[in-house]
Amino acid sequence: MQKRFRFILTFLFLMLFWLILSFNFQFPSILAGIIISLFISLLSYNLFIQGNEGIHSKMIGTVWYLFVYVFVLLYEMFLASFDMLYRVVTMDINPEIVMIKSDIKSELGILLLANSITLTPGTITVDIEDEYLYVHWLYARTTHFGHASELIKGRFEQWLERVFR
Repeated sequence: MQKRFRFILTFLFLMLFWLILSFNFQFPSILAGIIISLFISLLSYNLFIQGNEGIHSKMIGTVWYLFVYVFVLLYEMFLASFDMLYRVVTMDINPEIVMIKSDIKSELGILLLANSITLTPGTITVDIEDEYLYVHWLYARTTHFGHASELIKGRFEQWLERVFR
């Protein structure tokens, strides 16, 4: 029962994510989303929801925080794209590789943080060592460890900490 519930919850989340990102409600798109979500759910339901995490009172809050996180990510990507446009047009760059520390305890949470940083224009996560991330920053405003961490992680980490508490 537990595995089935985790599989269904993973499938529903992936399908909802598909619908939000594609915003295409025609039959071929929905069918493709169902097939892809089923396939990914079969492979990853144990990674997405571990052990007995599927059935507890905090699960609804966790899904809500993850849903909000997607919009925070899209918003940050949108803002960073304008900064990148400015940097490309003016050729005002100051590339650095900076080390930042994450307070997220989950390996999946750190992976999501690293991928979110990479998806944001102007930054690429180069390496991950435990809770430390090495990030190539196209316009390094600072190389100070703490300040660079706050500028790069932005609001990503605070939402991911709520998801992976």
